[in-house]
Amino acid sequence: MLPLIVGVEGTRLSECEVELFSRMQPVGYILFSRNIEDYEETRELTDALRRLTTGAYEPIIALDQEGGRVIRTAAIGIQLPSAAALGALADADWVEQAALYSSRCLHTLGVNTVLAPVLDYSSDRANALGGRCWGDDSQTVISYAGVWNRVMQRSGILTCGKHFPGMGEAQQDPHFSLPRLTTTREEILAENGSAIPFTALMGELPSIMVAHPVIMEMDAEHPASLSPVVIGEFLRRQLGYDGLVFTDDLCMGAITESYGVPEAMALSLKAGCDVPLVCHNVTPDLLEEVAQVFSTLPKEVLQASNERVERFRVLIPSPLPPMSFIEWREYVSDVRVFCSRVEEKAQEGEWSASPVQRY
Repeated sequence: MLPLIVGVEGTRLSECEVELFSRMQPVGYILFSRNIEDYEETRELTDALRRLTTGAYEPIIALDQEGGRVIRTAAIGIQLPSAAALGALADADWVEQAALYSSRCLHTLGVNTVLAPVLDYSSDRANALGGRCWGDDSQTVISYAGVWNRVMQRSGILTCGKHFPGMGEAQQDPHFSLPRLTTTREEILAENGSAIPFTALMGELPSIMVAHPVIMEMDAEHPASLSPVVIGEFLRRQLGYDGLVFTDDLCMGAITESYGVPEAMALSLKAGCDVPLVCHNVTPDLLEEVAQVFSTLPKEVLQASNERVERFRVLIPSPLPPMSFIEWREYVSDVRVFCSRVEEKAQEGEWSASPVQRY
């Protein structure tokens, strides 16, 4: 088992990918818009990925499906409302309905893990968060993200709170460069601090994603996603989180400007992360190098990661059957009506461009 979530190149597996994934056995896969052009073909892709996985548990098959501008299913007619639009309605019933629609789509596609909810606070900075947050205070985020999270999990989709320990104050988009935050640990844990939504929902979150900012007061050398202080000491020991920890994508500029992917993967695992993400340009040479680095890591690091991965994967249910063509057409129509009703009540703003909305 390779403790890695990897991206897939297209709508079907290539012969090279079949051989590579069969041999390397990554813990899971992440899909993007490039993989989703037809709902039946996407289900064939996820079924193929499951067949490649050996052992007792299903692979993690993940999707960034937040709604709004971070949606990977636009090509198949599913464009759900953003967290910002739903939060602006100030009505949990709308949030619950959006989560139900989202979970139904994910089941049909064969996806079992959604990389959401976003637990950051609303921000007008160019940090890729515009329109992706439930609100600008802890109670709003906790309330609506909590409803969304619980509905998704009751519907059989595992969730992931992100982007720990909070990116709202960042001035840079980590897809391009490394944000540096001067926030102190005390401020992060204050009444409206960036970590409060995470601490409030921690008991309900099977996984958390750690972001790439440098928290200067805590660890001026490493991004949070690679930091033994932020992950091992703060998240794991001080806050007591023992669920699965993902990194954000290690292919982002915030990481690649200073690290190679194999080096970053090793640092993240040593820091207390369980499953790094490598979302783009996954080549045989890269995975061979990653596997070589992985084999040199301390046994106690690998054992801790493996235990948490197994605890997460045992929660993954067997895939539900996909919707029929008629069911799918009716579902798409219902989603469009729902979205139009949300649009009538909540106005979306304009946000700075980021690769996060193009993937």
